[in-house]
Amino acid sequence: MGRQRTIRDQNFWRSPRLLNCSTEDKVALLHLLTAPDSNITGVYPLVPRIAGAEIGWTAEQWLQVMHRLQDEGLAKYDQVKYVVWVRIWWDHHTATQVTGPKLRARAVEEIRRIPSEWLDDFLHDFNDRLDDGQQRLINDALLPRSNPAVGDVSVPQACGIDTVSDQVRHNSKPQPKPSTETKTTSRSSYELDMSGIPTEYQSDVYRALVKAKTIGKLRNGGQLVVSAMAERFRSASGKPQDAVALTMYLAEHLNRLDPP
Repeated sequence: MGRQRTIRDQNFWRSPRLLNCSTEDKVALLHLLTAPDSNITGVYPLVPRIAGAEIGWTAEQWLQVMHRLQDEGLAKYDQVKYVVWVRIWWDHHTATQVTGPKLRARAVEEIRRIPSEWLDDFLHDFNDRLDDGQQRLINDALLPRSNPAVGDVSVPQACGIDTVSDQVRHNSKPQPKPSTETKTTSRSSYELDMSGIPTEYQSDVYRALVKAKTIGKLRNGGQLVVSAMAERFRSASGKPQDAVALTMYLAEHLNRLDPP
């Protein structure tokens, strides 16, 4: 079935981001924005030989142009995985449209395929173009429940930490809400009780859980990880310097940690 790709002409031809682009660069960008292999997120598999042939170039010529686009922050290409990320995709396509009921599931599946080293930057750019409700729809869709009893979520990259009590996994009582930290962010409160996490760190913890789930690193229920993080923040000697990294670590390793 055919499809229609609409490029916003003024956003393209008069864009300040393209001031340093040559004619070849602009042709390559137009191709990336309209390529037959493109999808609804702007991150998709693309083979240099095929991409070059569609423009009338060799694979080598296409790769040379891609290097220039990468230097300008307009696109990225992984020559090992053969995946391209069109960094200006949302300048010409409507981000809010893919959060609707018809496209949301498809968009989530495409996001799950994004190389992990690009995922944080992609989600940051994508979420900036959505309102709070749309962000929750996408973030929660990235967190399928594998344990309905506790609610699933994922966490960020590993870092060195002290041991955390594994007993927190068996605590079925609601976490106490300190009088100084009663508010939760709109995204984190949707599924999890973040009241034990300082307000300024709640967004980091939630984003870390989303990433961990998306890249398959979540080995524990999201609430268990949040409870362990809350315990860390209550500890005067063990407060984390990097909330994202610690959350990621706990998501993958919490049930392996020895009790103190």
